[in-house]
Amino acid sequence: MSAPDDAGRIRLVRAIFPDLAGELDAALARHGNAQGSAGGDAFDAWLDDEVERVIGESLGAVGFADVDDEVQRARFERAFEAARRAAAWAGVELPQPEAFALAGANLARLGAALAADDTLVPVPAPYGLGTAGWRRAFERAADESSAFGTQGDASPLVLASEAEREFSLLDQAPAAVHFVRERSGAVRGWTLRLVPAAPAPAVVGLSFEHGPHLTLPEMLMLQLMRAAEGEPLVDARTFTWLAHPLADGVLAARHVYDESERAIRISCRETGNQGPHLGARPPIA
Repeated sequence: MSAPDDAGRIRLVRAIFPDLAGELDAALARHGNAQGSAGGDAFDAWLDDEVERVIGESLGAVGFADVDDEVQRARFERAFEAARRAAAWAGVELPQPEAFALAGANLARLGAALAADDTLVPVPAPYGLGTAGWRRAFERAADESSAFGTQGDASPLVLASEAEREFSLLDQAPAAVHFVRERSGAVRGWTLRLVPAAPAPAVVGLSFEHGPHLTLPEMLMLQLMRAAEGEPLVDARTFTWLAHPLADGVLAARHVYDESERAIRISCRETGNQGPHLGARPPIA
């Protein structure tokens, strides 16, 4: 299912809210002569804002109603509550579940996948925070969670020089995954996927070629969410490969939680590197 375009969003609202459709038509009649001009752009922006506002107000209580299993709905709700706190540490606002559904995420299918695997966690992840934004998030988390610590001015998020230099690659959203776009604010948008959250990666002993891999923002959000819930962080004794190779495909980033320093470390190794403590957490969309 592809994400609805502007016309599709308006058709959706017309179908669900016929009374609103009359208001939209009246607004279009008032502003229609401005189409094709700067005024038309402003009207388009206003119209999109109104669509999102009305959907949010009218469907705000729907949440995860598409998820049939009550237990899995509770898992979604718990994950989103943790993600809201993690997003607050990052200084951003988590979109409502309906925004992900409108973007094309199939919550019913994700709920079925949750039911089949107790280790999976729904992880909404923001893209565009940059290194400074993520460091601030972990510094704020350290103020409220014993999972992270700081030594002097050092952040609990430590990046290898290669990861820092090419962070924009690691900050890319995964391809062909439904994306909730942000028109303003600190991030470009959000994805929602299920991430294996067992203490060790789901698949170990294989090189980077054996993916798929979760993105760095998904990995960081998972750890912040676990900290928000007071849960043990993952990768205390293992490494997880992260999506998007660096250095023209020679290197790939990997994640580990340094329990002694209470820090998240992102290091880089050649993509052919493998070992019993290095592996993948294949996400599900």
